[in-house]
Amino acid sequence: MGQADVNVNLWLKDTKRFADLFNAILFQGKPVILPENLHLSPETTAVSLQDAQGKNVVKKQYRDIIMNWQDQAVLMLLSVESQTAIHYAAPLKVMLYDSLEYAEQVRVKWKERPPRLSSAEFLSRFQKNDKLIPVITLIFYYGTEEWDGPLELHQMFDLGTEKNHAELMKKYLPNYHINLVDVRRLKNLESFQSDLQIIFGMLQCSQDKYALRTYVANHKDYFQKLDLETYHALGAFLNSRQLMEISVEKNEMEELDMCKALEDIYNDGVQAGIQTGIQTGIEQGRQSGIAEGEAHGKELGIAEGKASHKKEVARQMQKLGYSLDAIAAVLRESVDGISKILAVVG
Repeated sequence: MGQADVNVNLWLKDTKRFADLFNAILFQGKPVILPENLHLSPETTAVSLQDAQGKNVVKKQYRDIIMNWQDQAVLMLLSVESQTAIHYAAPLKVMLYDSLEYAEQVRVKWKERPPRLSSAEFLSRFQKNDKLIPVITLIFYYGTEEWDGPLELHQMFDLGTEKNHAELMKKYLPNYHINLVDVRRLKNLESFQSDLQIIFGMLQCSQDKYALRTYVANHKDYFQKLDLETYHALGAFLNSRQLMEISVEKNEMEELDMCKALEDIYNDGVQAGIQTGIQTGIEQGRQSGIAEGEAHGKELGIAEGKASHKKEVARQMQKLGYSLDAIAAVLRESVDGISKILAVVG
C-alpha cells in the first residue's frame, strides 16, 4: 500500500465520514448508518485452507478499512478498498477478499459447534441454520483517469464471438460485481452530509489549477482550518508530496491552512511561467541579432508571462460564472481592461 492510500484510509476511518460515504452510496444520503454503530474490525484475516494434496495452507487478506455495523437486528461488515490507479482485476480482487472473509466466519462458527451434528453438517463444517454476516465492499477510486476497468467478473472472461453461446454460458458462470465509487465523477454531491461533499467537489475541479484555487477560496472557512489527517489526505488526492509530508509537533497549533499552501504552490507555478517567458524572450533576442536582445528579451518575457497568466485566470473565472467585477477585483484590473482581455482570449 502506497503512502497516498495510507493517508486516505486514515482519513476515511473517521466514523462520521465512513457512515456518510455508505449512506450516500447505499441510501441516497438518508442517515441509516449512524457513526456510533460502527466499530473497526481487524483488517488482517488469516484463513487455513486445504490444497489439492490435503495440506493446510494459510491465506491472509489485508483490508484497507473494514467496520462492523450493528443496528438492532442488522449486522453487516462494511469495507473500503482505496484505489489511486485503475485495477484491471478489481472484480477478482474484491471477490477474493470477500470470500476469505466468509471463510473466516465459517471457521469461527465451526469452533463454536454443538456436540451433536448431522453428518451433512459435519461434512459442511456449517450447520443447517447458520447464517453468514454480509460484506459490502466499496472501491474508493480517486485517480485522475476515468475508470475503464471491468466492473464485474463476466467482463474478465473471453467467451468467444458467438453471442448466443456467450449469453448461454453467462447463465452458468457465477458473476461478481464491484461497487465502484469514482469520487472525481460522482453526481448528486448533496447526498453527502459531512465534509466529503466539500472534498469531492474540490476533486472534480482539481485538474484545473485556477478552478481549484477559486474553489478553495470560496470554501476558505473549511480549508483554512484543517486537521492533519485531512491535510495529508488532500495531499494524496492532489498528488502533492509537499502536502503529504508536512508534520505538526504536539505543541504547535493543529489546524492547518490549505489556502496558503495552495497559494504557495500556485505562485511557484507562476514564477516558473515567468522564468520560461524570460528564457523565450532571451532566445528571441539572440536569434534576431539585436545587440540588446537579452535585456529586451527579459523585459518582454516577464511582460508576456504576466499577461498570459492574467488571460488564463480571467478565462477560467469566466467559465465558472464569475462577473466582470469579481474577475477585475481578483486580477487588480479595471472592468474595461478585463473586457479587453476576455475579448482577445475569446
